[in-house]
Amino acid sequence: MFFPAIVIKWLIIKMENLRKRAELFARRELASREDLCLTDKFPFDIWEKMGDENYLGLNIPAIYGGCGKSSFAVTVAGEAFVSQGHNMGMVLSWIIHIIISRFLLLEFGTEKQKKSLLPQMVKGEYIASFAVSEPEIGAHPKHIKTTAIFKGDTYVLNGKKTYLTNGPIADFFVIIAQTEIEKGKKKYSAFIVLKNTPGLTVLEPMNLDILRPSLHGGIILDNCEVPASALLGEKGSAYEKMVKPFREFEDVLIMGPIIGGLKRQVELIFCIIRETKSNITDEFKELLGGIISMIDVLELVSHESVCLLDAHKKSLKFTSLELSFRLHSARVQTLLNCLIKDSGIKTNKKFNLLTKDICFAVKTGGNVAKIKQRKLVELFLRNGNFNDPVK
Repeated sequence: MFFPAIVIKWLIIKMENLRKRAELFARRELASREDLCLTDKFPFDIWEKMGDENYLGLNIPAIYGGCGKSSFAVTVAGEAFVSQGHNMGMVLSWIIHIIISRFLLLEFGTEKQKKSLLPQMVKGEYIASFAVSEPEIGAHPKHIKTTAIFKGDTYVLNGKKTYLTNGPIADFFVIIAQTEIEKGKKKYSAFIVLKNTPGLTVLEPMNLDILRPSLHGGIILDNCEVPASALLGEKGSAYEKMVKPFREFEDVLIMGPIIGGLKRQVELIFCIIRETKSNITDEFKELLGGIISMIDVLELVSHESVCLLDAHKKSLKFTSLELSFRLHSARVQTLLNCLIKDSGIKTNKKFNLLTKDICFAVKTGGNVAKIKQRKLVELFLRNGNFNDPVK
């Protein structure tokens, strides 16, 4: 099932005030800080202002201090932040924070957990990080080694986590750990662990030259003891109910910022043409026109995807939208590279930094995407048609 165009158009009109407000915020707080793409220091002053203007609680219910808006609102704001703020990294940190609060805590938390964490997250007083991936292993369920052993009335966690978005600045972590083995299969649970918990060590930020000022890092859990009340959601179900859907939320909600980045790339090309007074050929216009039309289509894909996400109507068509967005976003980068090379345009630092971040964002989760592509083919081989058996 897809949403009618008139429904999406109505949503876009409904979000117009939010878009304008987010664009103004981005120009004032993000675009004015040209150091953001280079600094290894997280700008807590901007984060605080995002909390003051309730962007950190955009899709959190009012009862916890948020605005109560949809994921569609996050997509609209995310696009505006990047197109007008010219920075992907800050928006990535915001999106991960948003998903943890809206999906993990709001969906699976007890009322006590929600009341103790969500209001502080909305204000920007607490920053969260989702700890799944491990060194040299990644997030594959067969290989995750971190364990949580139940002893008395506590869980004792041991293991290492790495590549955690917001890890170095997090006030608490949602940690995925093995709690049991059932019929030879590992079962994972999620735990809320504050950064100052004895046995938890936060490592120094990783030295990455992408998506700045977003910081990534790791943690070590050495006999880290937490109460049973730290368990988030149902024991043994975290991988299927949290980790996999989290990836889908991330894939869909990053579409808005990527669209904003693509639009900014085209804008920068026009700026370079005007500044250098370059002569452009008909072939150049045709290729760039094709790129612009592809970006418009990708924006439609992002809107449709987030509508399905909000409506909890995920099916094979939803998967195809996700995969299509990734493939065609990469194609846009290839065409832009050809355009620049063939025309002899000399790009500037702003363009190059943004391009690097967009390419990295598009490639993230590539292994999962390949698995989904293979499954689509396997399903077709079984059914012999494109009918979606998922209702």
